Amino acid sequence: MSVTGLYQMIPATDADVGAADVRAAVDAAAAAFPGWAATGAAKRRTVLLGAAHLLEERTEALAGILRQETAGSLAWAEFNIRLAAGQLRQGAAMATRPVAELLAGGPDRATGREQAGVVVSFVPWNGSMIHCARAIAVTLAVGNTVLIRPSADAPFTCGIIIADVLAEAGLPDGVVNVVANDHADAPAAVEALIADPRVRRVTFTGSIRAGRVAGRLPAQRPGR
Repeated sequence: MSVTGLYQMIPATDADVGAADVRAAVDAAAAAFPGWAATGAAKRRTVLLGAAHLLEERTEALAGILRQETAGSLAWAEFNIRLAAGQLRQGAAMATRPVAELLAGGPDRATGREQAGVVVSFVPWNGSMIHCARAIAVTLAVGNTVLIRPSADAPFTCGIIIADVLAEAGLPDGVVNVVANDHADAPAAVEALIADPRVRRVTFTGSIRAGRVAGRLPAQRPGR
């Protein structure tokens, strides 16, 4: 089956979610976190590089989907896909970056960094494939799991296709999840995502109004 045929067969309404679906997505990300965090850096890098290669390999088909959704030019669509692939490659380079620092007082004194856990990435509608890849590449490279939450206005080519090529490149189930919703369901979905105590980090690109909501909700958690 062609790439175009595969993605165009999925109705947009099938991706709409409620609070129960959000909890299920967080369940999957939380369950996948220990295994992904323990995965070697070289393996994480290989997965991201493989996904970047798949994006570039399918540029023509994916550009056709993006153009049909947005009425953008071919050059613009191909630019989005190439830059998204580049973002995944840049993230892959972070997988093997040293995460410890020596302290004064001797070689046996050092600090290290650990993965945070489940990360929610809010992605805007404009340049969505680029913003999506940028939001999750480093997060995945260092061993966190991710929930991508595209804007309700974002094209289909935002989270779903990025998640698909990552899975095809070898990303384990549950490491990346896509939570999409209709405008009417957005407040409940966003609140359910951020209020879940298993969500340890939030990345956000979007409007000031939505950013204020995303910033306020974590402060309202019990025992924050």
